[in-house]
Amino acid sequence: MLSVGQRGELLVAERLLEQGWSVALPFDTTTYDLVGVKGDRRVLLQVKSTLNKHDYDNTTPHYQFQLAKGKSYKHKYQKGELDFFICVALDSRRFWVFPFGELDQFTVKVYDSNSRFREYEGAWELLEK
Repeated sequence: MLSVGQRGELLVAERLLEQGWSVALPFDTTTYDLVGVKGDRRVLLQVKSTLNKHDYDNTTPHYQFQLAKGKSYKHKYQKGELDFFICVALDSRRFWVFPFGELDQFTVKVYDSNSRFREYEGAWELLEK
């Protein structure tokens, strides 16, 4: 069975292919999960996935994504390691496309009731800029 991360990567690859991108997977350990190529444009993509909304007692339901690398000790990604984070909610097939440097945090929480990240939802066109 595929992991949550692998499922997210495959969904992102499918969306990219639908939009005319070529998609490559790295064969070694890298700081990115996918490479997208369209014409002369190449983008390094780090995919972050979650199964469903987090719905804890006394909190508003939200999607939560960890934008850090490392298992036990989290490190921020550095400039040049990737171009975009693509966050995927597997239960709803929703995608958020964040250019690297737009977010300065380890964790992103997306609430339906908050418009903070709305401009990034389904914003595939950002990959072409």
